[in-house]
Amino acid sequence: MVIKCSSISMGENMLVSVIVPIYNVSLELLHRCIESVRHQAENDVEIIIIDDGSDQNNSDLYRKICNEYCDTHYYRQTNSGPSVARNVGVEKAQGEYILFLDSDDYITDKCFEQATGIINTYRPDIVIGYTYRDLSDEGKIKHTAVDESPEKLVLDDEKEMAVLLNHMLGYEEAKYVYKNGYIGEGPCCRFFRRELFDNSLFDVIPRWSEDTLWNIELLRKCHTAVICKSRWYIYAVRKGSTVQGYRNNCYEEFMYITEKVSSVGHSIWNGNIDKGVACSVWRAIFILSRGYVFNSKNTESFGRRYQILKRAIKSTQFQNAIRLIDFHFETRRTRRIMKEILKFTMKTRLYLFTYMGIKLYVGKMS
Repeated sequence: MVIKCSSISMGENMLVSVIVPIYNVSLELLHRCIESVRHQAENDVEIIIIDDGSDQNNSDLYRKICNEYCDTHYYRQTNSGPSVARNVGVEKAQGEYILFLDSDDYITDKCFEQATGIINTYRPDIVIGYTYRDLSDEGKIKHTAVDESPEKLVLDDEKEMAVLLNHMLGYEEAKYVYKNGYIGEGPCCRFFRRELFDNSLFDVIPRWSEDTLWNIELLRKCHTAVICKSRWYIYAVRKGSTVQGYRNNCYEEFMYITEKVSSVGHSIWNGNIDKGVACSVWRAIFILSRGYVFNSKNTESFGRRYQILKRAIKSTQFQNAIRLIDFHFETRRTRRIMKEILKFTMKTRLYLFTYMGIKLYVGKMS
């Protein structure tokens, strides 16, 4: 059940709908999120807040906050997860383009100016900016320097789209590397043409790496894309995120997502993103390791954890991945050497060495 709260409305022809799922977020962070949009975008931008079943006291406060802003709409649903919340936001959106924004993150000062300029010039299916990971978030907007005249890359054929997707999946392409940010796999920091979502809503079953599969399918529908080499989105890294937490069903999720990404990626992209898929599957073994095998909350025996990791490495999709993957893009010499050693132990079935090596790698890189 979705309940709408009324809000003041100024504009009728919306260019962009900003969709923000929230769940018991602090008022300070929600204010920061909304303010980062409102101080630079007014009449042709709406903000859609989807409250995913927060505590009632918090929900009452969220309604009041939304009523303070023009064209800011509040909806409340029973707790169903961020994917369902995003889907509800898409259904309610009136804008020609959609931007997703997480409630504890925010956008930079030039984001809308640069993005709408690109939209008005090219009318692409998707506009992508760069994300900056803030490891020292203090709950306030940091006004960072943004390029005034950023480089723009226009993509309009399948081959270029495949190169971009390979980069997003982890097989880096030099022209998309940017010193002040990165292109993430998630749905944030990009403006999507509304029609792309007609048959591409988010999977309502929560899984890690769910955005990977969604990206593979959605980008296949894009005919034109523009990459803007400018920092648009601040990803505020906070302790206790779902990526860092313990997941009891992590192995089942690993098997599902790696098999799905491998099969769907190969079939709908005709093999053109296989190296990116290999990088994604390779990365999944470390998510499994952090979220389950070597997680401090895992009380199972060494034997059980060892067998889980061994089964994951021996899976068909992972064996296919290590045959394809290379680490030419890894600029840190220590990391590259460690990855090459791990790859060797996996290919030669030295699984105990693999187990100890991944444990060491996860400990050093976490």
